[in-house]
Amino acid sequence: MITKKENWLIAARGGKPEWVPSFTEDANVFLPPIWGTDPETGVDFMNVKWVTDDTGDMPDPNWQAMEEIGDWRETIRFPDVEALPWQQWADEFFSSDHYDPDKVTICMANTHGIFLIPINMLGWVEGLIAIYEDPEELEACTSAITDFLTQLIKKFGEYFHPDIIFSGDDIASGDGPFFSQEMFEEFYKPYFQKIVDAIHEQGALAEFHCCGNNGYLIEEVLDMGYDICQLPVPNDDLRADKKRFGNRLVITGGWERHGDAGLPGASEEVVRASVRKAIDDFGSEGGLIFWDGGIIGTSEDSKQKMEWLMDELHEYGSKVYRS
Repeated sequence: MITKKENWLIAARGGKPEWVPSFTEDANVFLPPIWGTDPETGVDFMNVKWVTDDTGDMPDPNWQAMEEIGDWRETIRFPDVEALPWQQWADEFFSSDHYDPDKVTICMANTHGIFLIPINMLGWVEGLIAIYEDPEELEACTSAITDFLTQLIKKFGEYFHPDIIFSGDDIASGDGPFFSQEMFEEFYKPYFQKIVDAIHEQGALAEFHCCGNNGYLIEEVLDMGYDICQLPVPNDDLRADKKRFGNRLVITGGWERHGDAGLPGASEEVVRASVRKAIDDFGSEGGLIFWDGGIIGTSEDSKQKMEWLMDELHEYGSKVYRS
């Protein structure tokens, strides 16, 4: 019997594992606590103020961290990476009751990145306008964020020796990417490339997060050398990409969290069928780490759906590769 880690890494490298890995159950995940907020002001080190509502933590729409992109140098207070308590964090991580050496270890560099950080600081309108009106300052900010992330990634390799390092950015909505392919290649691709190269230098697989309708970005992400795409919105285009790229396109996710199975009051039959469809669409030949992506809320309805979802993953996911 292979371990959860060994099984996961088979799928993560595009192979057909013994069972469909579960993101929520089969991984040890470390996120450095630098991304938290000041308990008194509610702001993070980018001076972005966060509020919590039914959808989770979101930037306060009534707060602007800076007035224009050129203010980023005076606004962002990057932590001193070398001075952070890496050994303490590593000791606490590996000695935790939640750590299991038989599970894969994932380090998360960031949950918002080179695109979304300036957007969070300026707001959507001013952030997108900056691309056109002040591209030089935007690129300088992007470069500084990239340098910071690559420093974090090097420390992950030194202290955690992870199997996978996660980075990414929400650069697409449910309707598609926020900008053209030409704009992506000019403004953002060189910096994402630096990040994925830094991950591979640590001997880890690189996972790219974008929980939107990725469109052309799927091919771009693969072209940069990312090994895993996390939470792209399942749709006909993604299914076509899976057929086109085969198991070169490894997906963490697969489940349509915005579909009928995610709606309040969804029946057991609908939820279970959605799990089988996700596996059949994106993991029939391997290359899938299943993740629901997080059903919003803690209601009894959500808890019940999660029970059905995970039970079906265990049942169907354990036998799909045995034929």
